Amino acid sequence: MTPAQTPPVQPSPGETSPGETSPAESLAAPATPAGELDATVLLLSTSDTDLLSARASGVRFRLGNPARVDVADLAALTDGVDVVVVRILGGRRMWEEGLDALLAGPRPVVVLGGERAPDAELMAISTVPAGICAEAHAYLAEGGPANLAELHRFLADTLLLTGGGFAPPITTPSWGVLDRPAAATRDSAAAPRPMAASKLAAEPVATLGTGTGTASPVPVIGILYYRAHHVAGNTAFVEDLCAAVERAGGRGRPRTVW
Repeated sequence: MTPAQTPPVQPSPGETSPGETSPAESLAAPATPAGELDATVLLLSTSDTDLLSARASGVRFRLGNPARVDVADLAALTDGVDVVVVRILGGRRMWEEGLDALLAGPRPVVVLGGERAPDAELMAISTVPAGICAEAHAYLAEGGPANLAELHRFLADTLLLTGGGFAPPITTPSWGVLDRPAAATRDSAAAPRPMAASKLAAEPVATLGTGTGTASPVPVIGILYYRAHHVAGNTAFVEDLCAAVERAGGRGRPRTVW
């Protein structure tokens, strides 16, 4: 996976942008299921889609983007945290000072690469066993709120020995189609709607015309966007683009890919 950071997600009034942590967000966590230990996992990722998925997971994450976190603020950011997960693009040199500070601390630290393939060099500097790093990477590589929730439970169970249990990573398609109303019945003036990750569905390449086997009477415009945006539910910008194509007389065909 190559995590995409653009287009940016616009925060709601009073909400921080993805990757930025307000004092209230740091201290207040979403409600956790009954019986689950209130462990706090600090997730620092250069992928805003990781942070969006974690925020929507319903479990106790504290979030930040290494590109926007001052190393001097790490002491406050890690206060009260039980486990630290760092996921970065570019290797250790991308955030060496920050990693050194975290690795010198008392908490378990999982260090992972931001690509789909595991980064063995980053895993090697983690303070937890390689097997735990590999499984944590799988949750993040598959992505989406459900996998981020299970990542939290996995880390709590294996590192903090909470005994709460966890489910394995849910495999999601590496490519697929954004499920949208048919262009013929869509009100092009309607506000675009974000799509849930569960709407990701594989579609044979042979159906890229109108879906009926006949030639399209209007121009068909293929729109490709990162799968990471889809599993995070961040597809409003794709809907916007499709609606603009339709207003111009064409038909948008959104496809999500790695």
